[in-house]
Amino acid sequence: MDTNQQISYYTEELITEAAQRLIDKGLLTFDKLADLQGRASLTLKGIDTLLMEEKIVNETDLLKTFSDVSNIPFHPIGDFKVEQVAIDMVTPKVALRHRIVPISFKDGILMLATSRVPSLTTVDGLRMILDAGIEFILCPDGDVSMSLTHFYGLGAESIDQLIAEAEAMEMTENKQDKSDIGVTTEETGVVRFINLIIAEAIRMDCTDIHIEPYEDTLRLRYRIDGILQKIPLPNGVEKLRNSVSSAVKIMADMDIAEHRKPHDGRINVHCGNSDYDLRVSVLPTSWGETSCLRILNRGTTQVDLDQLGLSPAQLPKIAKLTELPHGVVLMTGPTGSGKTTTLYALLARINQSGTKIITVEDPVEYQMSGISQVQVHSKIGLTFASILRSILRHDPDVILIGEIRDSETADIAVRSSLTGHLVLSTLHTNDAPSAVARLTDMGVEPYLTASCVEGIVAQRLVRRVCKNCCDDVTPPESIYNEIQGFYPEQVKDARFTLGHGCPTCGFTGYKGRSAINEVMLMSDAIRSQVIDRAPSNLIKDQAILEGMLTLRRDGWLRVVEGRTSIDEVIRVAGRMEE
Repeated sequence: MDTNQQISYYTEELITEAAQRLIDKGLLTFDKLADLQGRASLTLKGIDTLLMEEKIVNETDLLKTFSDVSNIPFHPIGDFKVEQVAIDMVTPKVALRHRIVPISFKDGILMLATSRVPSLTTVDGLRMILDAGIEFILCPDGDVSMSLTHFYGLGAESIDQLIAEAEAMEMTENKQDKSDIGVTTEETGVVRFINLIIAEAIRMDCTDIHIEPYEDTLRLRYRIDGILQKIPLPNGVEKLRNSVSSAVKIMADMDIAEHRKPHDGRINVHCGNSDYDLRVSVLPTSWGETSCLRILNRGTTQVDLDQLGLSPAQLPKIAKLTELPHGVVLMTGPTGSGKTTTLYALLARINQSGTKIITVEDPVEYQMSGISQVQVHSKIGLTFASILRSILRHDPDVILIGEIRDSETADIAVRSSLTGHLVLSTLHTNDAPSAVARLTDMGVEPYLTASCVEGIVAQRLVRRVCKNCCDDVTPPESIYNEIQGFYPEQVKDARFTLGHGCPTCGFTGYKGRSAINEVMLMSDAIRSQVIDRAPSNLIKDQAILEGMLTLRRDGWLRVVEGRTSIDEVIRVAGRMEE
């Protein structure tokens, strides 16, 4: 592309032509344009900036209009695979100052993404600084912001100021008593940096924030969709290691003078339209104090079973469990597999004015109206077992136990079902049949398990392939043959995909999660095996004969539906068919 001949850069004439096209499309009126022109001269802002800030014109419509009049193509960044060689050519200072994202470098031409048509002066300056030919694409401003954060580090625009403030604070600390540290730290911008970390985590739907100091660096990681992802931080952030941990402790009302033992605290924040409760844990390590912040939404949540993305084969079986008058229903799986979410979706179906529901949890993760929720407090003797004994005096119809952790809790749960209660709870086992052996290990007699347990659901969460950057891939022949054996009709039109990464998905290729399940409903044959103490593999074989889909088979159904990738199913369900 010959940019000098084909591209029109930012000028008054270009703005005028773009405004006229918006008027022709019915997206802008003459009166509104005149008002904008008057305010633009007073505020020294461009008309395009005012159009965006006041949301007069949709950003996509505005950018496409500017693309038409400037001949700069409009593309979301997700349409491209960002090349590291291009990122390395542009320093953070230049990228942040001009709000440009390097995309690719080929044949001496550096492609840059921006959300505004640049001026000719800007273009000439970039050519000289970068010593390369330049092509531009227009993209949404959100793409630019997320890309700059991903490639140049969170808080890169203010890191120099933060370092200067931290160094000044350290000099002040050397002259002051320990009692003054908190006041000094609060006066710095480090608290603002922590707030930026928290806000970015909430925007990215993160569940846990890990801030970890090491000998010569500070590492920030977010757990997103169940996977820990390293979040880039700008150069020089390692100088803030001590200041960051002190700021976290201040925000969580911890003792910042104590660095030798672990601390626990809370931070309450408001972001957007929601309130969040952050459970903070600080642990001393060789290189300083590491912090983990668990993010919980404090708002009332309505979880719908139909919206969890359960497969058509599994949804009816799981929904059937809500119709039971009594018995024990168990959700199994590792931490973070969505067990509690699914249980609350079941409760939402059961939650009627004629049904008394009480939950015992540690902690209470969802606030749901119409349900009595009790939180465990071990320090004062408020354990699962002690609460359950009291709950039975409150005439409940349904009891949810956050987790069966010990033999006493397991015994009370089983015996509660014998007295006419429906008991929902979770266990940590690899699959559904293994839950039977786990209860036996906890001291529950097999005949009680056989008579009380009505259904066991094993669950895992697989990440969804990002729809904005997915590419078609060819599956390995062995995997394709395995999937074809289970789903011969569906596989004919299946599209196997994998994301290459974009701002929407944080350049991971995945966005959101979907459940895969293994539902074992108790039958007479299975109950007989349980009473006879049959091993888990024989119980599993019987369940499969009766129609149980294993986690891996349910995962393959997600693949042929185009929801997830083969790699994800193998990651959570294993490499071999059970």
